[in-house]
Amino acid sequence: MTSQTESNKTAEDWFQEGLALGRLGNNESAIAAYRKAVDLDPSHFRAHFNMGVRYGKIPQNVQARDCFKKALEFRPEDAMCHYSLAVVSNLIGEAEEAFSHYREAIRIDPGFAKAHSNLAMLHYSFKRGKDAVRHLRIAKKLFEEQGDQQMTANADSILKDCYNEFGIEPEDLV
Repeated sequence: MTSQTESNKTAEDWFQEGLALGRLGNNESAIAAYRKAVDLDPSHFRAHFNMGVRYGKIPQNVQARDCFKKALEFRPEDAMCHYSLAVVSNLIGEAEEAFSHYREAIRIDPGFAKAHSNLAMLHYSFKRGKDAVRHLRIAKKLFEEQGDQQMTANADSILKDCYNEFGIEPEDLV
């Protein structure tokens, strides 16, 4: 039976509850709270998005994909949502969808280093060496600018692998 307090909650109240539960690592309860938020306000972007994040953590990536797609209906220019959709699309084997959403995230935010890095790895997995190198170079530069030494070193290492595997010289793509 629903308590009076529960029935008086707004979509934002449920969203905030979902955030709190998510921070505690209680993904299923967080998802239930986000679900109640979108039941009350079907256009609640953050509830759809965060529900997708939580589904991704348990991992139920098809449900995560659906949540991110729904969130994009309300904020089609949200780079992080496109990036998140690309990540789960790749995980469930929807490579073309992943390519599309990584590209869209980069179009919206050209300085999105992780989107460049992940897009590079997707190109790498399809043996598209020049595209992988191009995005890895951009990612490396952005990681350097952000002071992220670990990701810079990772990008540099993968770049060297790409040069060797694909027979590309660094100066070939200047």
